[in-house]
Amino acid sequence: MKKTLFALPPAILMALPCIVSPASAAQPVHAVDVKSFDVGGVKTGMSVEQARAAMQKNFGVSADKIEASKSATYQVATKITGSPQVMYLVYENNGTRMQVSFEPRVPYDKSNPMAAALISYEIPWTSDNAASMKDAALAKYGPVSAPDTNPIWCEKPLPGTGMGCEQGTAELKVASTKLTLIDPAWQNARIKFMDQQNATKPQF
Repeated sequence: MKKTLFALPPAILMALPCIVSPASAAQPVHAVDVKSFDVGGVKTGMSVEQARAAMQKNFGVSADKIEASKSATYQVATKITGSPQVMYLVYENNGTRMQVSFEPRVPYDKSNPMAAALISYEIPWTSDNAASMKDAALAKYGPVSAPDTNPIWCEKPLPGTGMGCEQGTAELKVASTKLTLIDPAWQNARIKFMDQQNATKPQF
């Protein structure tokens, strides 16, 4: 065996420890309180009114500059709450776009029926804008959760892989000139509720 090892090229001999011990190649990761983050003052879990007010303040615009899209009668939000609800708030100006997407609260809260679940913010693409977006995100949100290709912050990073966040957990990521903050807990609660409502037993 020793003769075989000594016959190997030096580069392969140097790589053997990594081959023998894969754990040594594990990437450092750390969890971040993503749910405390905001994008333009908007946090996940905010009501429609809170999100609209935050967007107005961030962009220095009046309420009529924030476009609202309501749910249709056949959509889940209307079925859960019993009336049409704001599903999206959108602000657009010269290529800059911010959208807040909402989910119905489960259990239903008549005084506060919708919760911000996904927030995206995008500016026009240029190489300088992409670099500025990355720098601004790192400055605001601090050290990333994993050394991924793009900056990413995870409520629960995948352990040891450096390959992103556990499925179904809150995350914030930057890709080029777009920043996205999502908390899947709101969508998961809605899906679970609807599954329970539609549960039935076969009768045949």
